[in-house]
Amino acid sequence: MIPSTFKIGFITFHFYGLIIVLAIYIGWYLAKKRASFYNISQKIFDDPILIIPLVSALLGARLYHVVDYWYVYSQQLISIIYVWEGGLGIWGGIAGAVFGFFLVSNIKKINFLPVLDLVAPSLLLGQAVGRIGNFINQEGFGPPTNLIWGVYINPDRRPDQFANFSRFHPTFFYEAILNAILLVILLVIAKKHRHPGQIFAYYLIFYSVSRFISEFWRIDTWMMGEVKIAHVVATIVFIIGIGILLYSMTSKNSKHLT
Repeated sequence: MIPSTFKIGFITFHFYGLIIVLAIYIGWYLAKKRASFYNISQKIFDDPILIIPLVSALLGARLYHVVDYWYVYSQQLISIIYVWEGGLGIWGGIAGAVFGFFLVSNIKKINFLPVLDLVAPSLLLGQAVGRIGNFINQEGFGPPTNLIWGVYINPDRRPDQFANFSRFHPTFFYEAILNAILLVILLVIAKKHRHPGQIFAYYLIFYSVSRFISEFWRIDTWMMGEVKIAHVVATIVFIIGIGILLYSMTSKNSKHLT
């Protein structure tokens, strides 16, 4: 396995953190290059105001994860801030990002729905890259497997019920591949569908379906009884996506982008 940290001089770098930074950067770069397609000035991408959705996304992602693993963090509250050790919940990250861009749109007097359409592919791209961090930190993997692409998980990272197994489904890579495929589909659709909010709606619909499927290969996610919370959230997000799509296509206030 790739080590989770490395040192240059007296400074210790965490691969997980570097991957998150890379995911954020390429998402930002993609959105900046596509901004003119939505009549949004590229200048806003050099404005410090974009720190707002960045911070809100990271806080939302961390909050979701901490609530998910509260039985662990409640024993040592200080570990809540140890983000470099891994632990970001994508659903919380999406919610935080949407809230952050809502604030930016209001401050800058920009139409909110085209902003969401613009950032949707960037979110998928960032999610795909970010899943590599799960591989580095040996988290988010699936059940044991004998398949040749199964990944080795260190004994201290294995769930107690699977302590005698060494190779597990690389669920993080499954989702990364699905995200990459959905990214291509979303970019193609974006060239033909110009109703504000439509691309973001497709993003919610596509991702919720893919996450619902990949969740069957996760063994470490939040559950209530026999129900996985991620399945519940994916269903809710799917319904929200359908609602936004219908609104986008039928609203009298919805205009084609030109």
